[in-house]
Amino acid sequence: MTSYAKKTCWLIVAAIFFILGIIGIVLPVIPQIPFLIIAFFCLSKGAPKFHRWIRERNFYQKYILKFERKCTQIIAQHPFLQRITQHWHH
Repeated sequence: MTSYAKKTCWLIVAAIFFILGIIGIVLPVIPQIPFLIIAFFCLSKGAPKFHRWIRERNFYQKYILKFERKCTQIIAQHPFLQRITQHWHH
């Protein structure tokens, strides 16, 4: 799959989860936070400029970076998790 096709797929998935998150805001039966987190993850994979922008924000530095580092430490300790995350990063 080409780089352009991968980015397009990530952006389509991001749009779908973003719409589900917005529906979750309107309908309290559907949880919105998990959908919005997945949408932002997919958007960061499909749009490198957005990824750089979000990493520069204060809330990212304060909250998410700590969580990301902790997850990296846990993954480094488990070979099975290392194999799974290799597929996500390529």
